[in-house]
Amino acid sequence: MSHAPPPFARTLLHSRRIHCEGFRREDGLLELEATLIDTKPMPLKLVSRVVPSEEPIHQMRVRLVIDAQREIVDAAAFSEHTPYATCTGVEATYRQLIGLRIEPGFTQQVKRMFRGTAGCTHMTEILPMMASTAFQVFWADGSFAEQGARASEPRQTPLGGCHALRLDGEVVRTYFPRFHQTPPP
Repeated sequence: MSHAPPPFARTLLHSRRIHCEGFRREDGLLELEATLIDTKPMPLKLVSRVVPSEEPIHQMRVRLVIDAQREIVDAAAFSEHTPYATCTGVEATYRQLIGLRIEPGFTQQVKRMFRGTAGCTHMTEILPMMASTAFQVFWADGSFAEQGARASEPRQTPLGGCHALRLDGEVVRTYFPRFHQTPPP
């Protein structure tokens, strides 16, 4: 493992926290919830008010309900703390996510759907992290090696998706030998 070296002397100017969680509901569906919170260690003067230090400037929450095929069956967005009262006017727009599948291309699709004034920058920013969380939920039991998709299908497992899980690498050779590929010469 590697560890970050100690930082230079520095002063905090802004903090952004993003938190994503995945849950199995009693009805068998999966629920993803993400929150983005922006704070500053000093008061922030906006045109209409002052946000006290350490109070949220933004606190946005998105909740997605997905089925076993990663189709979004429900979506809700909440503007819990905003710099401007009109920010809440975009929440219902995120219901357009219903019917989409979380699969390769999802991030580009949501960026097109909610770009500019069609959406909230902060809510749109957390959607790709929610998609990543969805895959972590599906792969949580380690059974992803049994989900082998045909070569013509989008990748359904993390195998082949990163440096550590490359198909010609040590981890796949050791733990998933049936998926191991000999490295090219």
